[in-house]
Order: sequence, then C-alpha cells, then structure tokens
Amino acid sequence: MLGQTKHKSLIKILLILAILIVSIVVLYKPHFKIKFGGYDNLEWYNEAQERDTLEKIIDYKYYSGRYGPSAFFNPIQLFIWRYMTTHYEKSPFPYHLLSTLIHIINTIIVFFILRMFIKSNFFSFVATLSFAIYYLNFRTIEWIAAAITTGLATFFILSTFFLAIKYFQTKKRCFLILSLLIFFLGTFTKEYVVFTIPLLLAYYLIIQRKKVLKFVETDPFVLPYFMLSLPIILITLAKLNNSAIVNRWGGTNFGIHMFYRFIDFINYLITAIPVSFNIKMAIAMFILFSFPLLIYYGLRDKNLLFLVVWLIVFISIYIYSNFRNIYTLARYLYLPSIAWFGLLYYIAANIKNIKMKIVTSFCLINYTIIFNLFLILR
Repeated sequence: MLGQTKHKSLIKILLILAILIVSIVVLYKPHFKIKFGGYDNLEWYNEAQERDTLEKIIDYKYYSGRYGPSAFFNPIQLFIWRYMTTHYEKSPFPYHLLSTLIHIINTIIVFFILRMFIKSNFFSFVATLSFAIYYLNFRTIEWIAAAITTGLATFFILSTFFLAIKYFQTKKRCFLILSLLIFFLGTFTKEYVVFTIPLLLAYYLIIQRKKVLKFVETDPFVLPYFMLSLPIILITLAKLNNSAIVNRWGGTNFGIHMFYRFIDFINYLITAIPVSFNIKMAIAMFILFSFPLLIYYGLRDKNLLFLVVWLIVFISIYIYSNFRNIYTLARYLYLPSIAWFGLLYYIAANIKNIKMKIVTSFCLINYTIIFNLFLILR
C-alpha cells in the first residue's frame, strides 16, 4: 500500500514537471527566431573572442574596456561564452536553446524548493508555473546575455539552497559538500551569488535552529560559505572602481533611495507592466500596510516569515546599485519573482476557509498565469 502511494506521488510529480517543461518549450519557442542582437550580447561575444586562453579568462586584472564583461570577474560565464562563440559564432538558435534549457532547469528546482514550504503539489505547481511564464521572465530569457548571466546565477543560488535544505533534512554530509562546491563555483559566475549566505542564514535561524539562547553545535553552519565567498569578495573590492556600486549607472545609493527601489521592485512584481503614478502610489500604500502584517503573522508561522525574508533578500541583491528603469531590465525581477509567487501561493494554500481558499486561488491563477499568458501571446 505504501509502495503504491509513493508510485502515485511520483507519477503526479513527473506529470507536473512534464507540464512545466512543455509550457516553457511552447511559449518560449518564438525566442529561437530572434537574432543574436547587440549591446551586452555583442560585448560578451567580443570579450570571449579576445580572451582566448585560460590564462586570460582567469586573469581578474584583465580589462578590455568593455563595461559589462570586464568590470566584474565572472570566469564561469566567460567559459560558457567562449565555448558558444567558438562552436556557434553568432548563430542565434544554440544560444536561445541554452537560455531556455537554463530556465527549464531553474523552474524544476523552484518546484522542488517551493514544495518543501507549501506542502501541496497543486499550489507548488501553480506557483512554479507563474514563475516559469511570468512576462518579465519571458523577456529576460529572450535576451541571451541576460538569460546566461541571471539564469546561471539563479541556478547556483537555488542549487546551493536546495542542497543545504536536503542536508538539514537528511543529515548526509554529501549534500552539504555539494552545496558548498556549487556555491563556490557560483560566486565566479556572478558576484551576487554571495547573497545565498543571508538566505541560508535566514533559513537556519527561522526554520532549523533550536529556540535556545545558548550556542549550539550547528550555529557555525554558514561559516564555510562565508569563507568560500572571500575570494570573490576580495576580487570585487579590488575592482570596485569599475563595479556597479560606484559606476555611471547611479553612484552609491543609500537611505530613501534604497526604500524607493524596494517599493519599485514590488510594484513591478505586482503589475508586470508599467502603470500610472497613482496606481504605483496605491500599491505602495498596500505594501506599507501588508508587510508589517506578514511579519506579525510570520511570528506564528515560520514558513511565512521565511518567505517574506526570502523576498526581501532577493530584492536586496539589486536595489543597492542601479538607478535605471526596472522594466527595461526585466532580468532584475527573475530572482525576486520566485519568492513573490511562492509567498502568494503559500498564503492561498494555508487559508482555512474552503470557500475563501477557492476564491483566492481562482483570483491568483487569473492574475499570475492567465494575465501573463495574455501578455506573452498578445
């Protein structure tokens, strides 16, 4: 009987994954016809052509004058670009295929992570589908450089997090070792992978740690991650004069600007399209009202509190550095959208009143899936 139950559960999960994969393939198929494009696509292409030896790729002092690729130390990205340019030059199909495959893999990982918190195959599925077909993620994947940069960084962050959770659940050190290895490689893909550390710390403190004031054996859990992040932190600091913190995009941003950017991110997560000033202000008021409530109820519900913190951490990756319009940089919403849809459907899944749950779920599905399908297919 137990074997039959596990078999049925496996079939359901495989069916869900098949629907997710087919949905992405069908909806993202038009991307394969888009031309290679210029801007940072061309920057990365030329950088990969120029840095044609291993020595040049891993040289953190190398500066070609191209703002995107040379201002940061991202050798994993450069290895991939070098392989693609060597084998496919500017033929767009292989690049778009790679971008879509990265998105599919990320979507699968998102499903398994959200399932750990939501505890429902259906709500985990619709939350993951919402991420998979979110209109601004659709736009991110169509732009090759954005898909490779953001998609790969997301893969390393999610994989690190997922394996760390598996370590806590099973106590098998192989999961911890794999998590550390993937995290270390991820830091050399995109420097903001180090934000996995506050995510892991939040998960440990909110979900895993025993509620005692004294030091416990598992408290140094994040220390190895921090130590592995030191190389990329030191290299980034060494290249600080060319980094996003003090670059031409806006200078060092603190205080009220940081708060404004946070509200702006939530605005675009909610609307997916540019809206009027009045609507933005209405949404801002809603955010200011709802976040304290979420934190209040989160004190009674560990998973809810963690999902709120997760959303804050993922938005915080970007708000420190950039004045530019978020809508024109859809890639900045790729990571935050995971926590956003997870939070929405976690709340829906935990509504006690059945009628209210059905109504809420119906409204959410229309908002996060039907609306975004309309934006993609229009």
